[in-house]
Parts: sequence; structure tokens; C-alpha cells
Amino acid sequence: MVYPLLILVLAFVVILMAVQPSRAIYIRRVSFPALCILFTLCLVIFSDTAAKAALKGLNLWSSAVVPSLLPFFIASELLNSSGFINVAGTLLEPVMRPLFRLPGCSSLALALGVTSGYPVGAKITADLRKSGALTRTEAERLLAFTNNSGPLFIIGAVGTGMLGSPAIGRFLFACHLLACITIGLVFRFYRRSEEQLSISGDVPHRGVFSRKAVTSLNGRSHNVIPHKIRTRTEPGKNPGTLIADAVRNSVSTLLSIGGFIVLFSVVISFLETTGIIGMVASAVIRLFPGNMPEWDAEGLVSGVLNGFLEITNGTGAVSRCVNVPLKVKLPAISFIAGWAGISVHLQVMGIVSGTDMNIRPYLLGKFLQGIAAAIYTRAGMELMPAGSIIAQPALGLPGYDMYGFFQTMGRSVWMLAMVILTWIIIATLIRLLKNVKKKSPT
Repeated sequence: MVYPLLILVLAFVVILMAVQPSRAIYIRRVSFPALCILFTLCLVIFSDTAAKAALKGLNLWSSAVVPSLLPFFIASELLNSSGFINVAGTLLEPVMRPLFRLPGCSSLALALGVTSGYPVGAKITADLRKSGALTRTEAERLLAFTNNSGPLFIIGAVGTGMLGSPAIGRFLFACHLLACITIGLVFRFYRRSEEQLSISGDVPHRGVFSRKAVTSLNGRSHNVIPHKIRTRTEPGKNPGTLIADAVRNSVSTLLSIGGFIVLFSVVISFLETTGIIGMVASAVIRLFPGNMPEWDAEGLVSGVLNGFLEITNGTGAVSRCVNVPLKVKLPAISFIAGWAGISVHLQVMGIVSGTDMNIRPYLLGKFLQGIAAAIYTRAGMELMPAGSIIAQPALGLPGYDMYGFFQTMGRSVWMLAMVILTWIIIATLIRLLKNVKKKSPT
């Protein structure tokens, strides 16, 4: 009797949230407190389930997320403090402008958004908008494709930790990166007509930094370096202080990520216990053509639904579907990694809340990126030779142990060194090409 009652209460809350504000604004105001009360009641009724789910989320966070992301977060903070990122962003202006219709300083968000993971790209994009280096349209366009899952999570946590195969992790990250670039190319047409009108002067810019915004649209924004990022390194700080600040900020970010993982682990466990995810999964399975008795179809769909809420729990659930073939499992994981989950989107909403950016283009971009990543993964598996990707059976995440922790962290440090080296090579080549072009006779 408890389960149907909870389902009816949840359905009632969803209906209340869907009511138009013009008709019943007070109902919308009480919908969130109602959800909080419902969550508290579930904590009391399913206390044992909540405790086990929280422990499972902590194990997932400590064994897969922390060793994969901590070295990279620390290095990202150090690069930001040293000023190297600003120089590299200026050098990458010739790449960002023709491809994505964005100024050179936006390469900072793209580079760290692709290599660091969620939600670094959103944080840098919000800082660029607050500093006036980007117009509102440019910031929304940039956010739509620069907040991504990093290689250390996909290769280290998903590929190595969950699927037992670094090769699969590298393949998934390649598809994820290709999908990111595809969405960036698509969003270069986002509000393009408004930019042309703003440049011609027919329509005044609506942002709060109109002079810098027009400069950015005219292609000279590579000279505008965000004030907050440019002055972040204070003179007189010694390397020990910089490293201590980097470690402190990185640990704070990881604790925030861990909190969201634990929270959504508990929420997902409630949805599974009450049978809501099972009912939705059964309804989705009926839409599939034909029967798939040899597959764990319900487990696969449930994993995707979990991933719709939280990326780490979703990818872990799909990876544990041993009876599902890789040609189905890997595209599902790619979709989850591209979509990122409601947990990440709530973090992004909090980050951009201090700006005038609209969150809807970002949500559309992430949904399209998930679909594109799944398509690229499926097509890549068809094009690659049979047996080129070998995975160990993924029976679930291993128990926490110090050896596995440092083994995963070692892979993360190696991956970090390769990313930084590649970034330096690209920036150096662009600078050399610009010097050769300047010296060549006109």
C-alpha cells in the first residue's frame, strides 16, 4: 500500500510543477518544498535502502571518480594560476573564430571543458561572460558544447574501472570528443542573424557589456582577457601557496561532485524501490520491435534512466549489464556521458545563475551531444575490425582498495601529461605558423 501511495504523491507533485505560473503561481512555489517533504518521508520509510545507496555512491566516488579526476583538477588549477591558459587561449584564436564563431579567449573553456570534465567548462564560460569578454549569445553558444566529461573519467572511471578495458575508454572518449565538436559546429549558427544585426548597428546589443561585446563580434576579442582570470595570480605568491590553493580548490570541487553522486544515488534507490523506474523501463521495452529475451533489456533501460538523472550511477548500471552486447551497451554509455545527467545540469544552473545566460540552449546541446555520441559509437563499432575492442566482463565496481586507487591515479597522471604535452604542441605550432606568415613577403 505504501508504494502506490508514494507513486500517487509523486505524480501529484509532477502535475503541480507542470501548472502554468499565470494560473496558479503559488502551486509552483510549494512544489519544491513538497518534493523535499516527500524525499524526507522516503528517508524515514526506506532508511535501510537509503544507507546502502549512500554507501554505494561513496564507494563509486572514492574508487573511480577521485583517483581519476583529482590529479587533473590540481593541474588545471595550477595552469590557471600560472597564466599559461590565457596565453594558449590567445594563440588559439585562429581556430575558434572560423570553426565556432567564438573569440580566442573561449578556447580556455573548450580546452578545460574537454580535458577536465564537468562542470569546469560551465564555470569558465560563466567567468568569461561576467568579465564581458563574451556576449550573451557567444556565452550560450560556448556553454552548449564545452561542458563535457573529461578523458580521465571516460577512460579511467568508465573504461578501466567499470568496463575493465582502457581501450574501450579511449574509443568512447574519441566518440565523445567528436560529438562535442559536432555540436559546436552546429551551434555556430545559433542566433547568427542577431549577431549580424548587432554588428551593422541595426539592433543594439542587449547585454550588459555592449562595448566589449561589439569588439568581440568584430573579431578583436583575443585582446580582451577576463579580468578575474587574468588577475587570479597575485604577485608574491610562492609555489607552495599556489599548490596549496590548487589542492584545496580541487578537493572542494570533488567533495561537491561526491555530494551530488550520493544524493542522486539515494534518489535513484528510492525510484527503484518504489518500482517507478521498473514501470517506466517496462513501458519503454514495449516500444522496442521484437523480443529480446537473451538481453538484460530491463537492466539496460533502467541504467539509461539512472543516467538521465546522474552520469556515474547510470554508466555504472549499464556497465553491469553483462548479458547486453557491446554494440548496444557502448552507445548507451555514450549517450549518458554526452547528456551528463540532471545532477550535472543542476550544478551548471547554479554556476550560471549569476549571469544573464539562458540555460535552455545548453540543455538542448547536451541532449543532441548524447545522441551524436551514441551514433558515432555505433558507427565506429561497425567500421572497426572485429575483435579490436576487447573488454573484460563488467560485473560491477570493485571494492575499494588502496592498490586500485593509486593504479587509477597513475593512469590519470599519465593521461594528464599527454594532454598538456599535446596542448603545448598545438599552441607552439600555431605560433610558428603565425610567425612564418608575418615574415613571408606580401
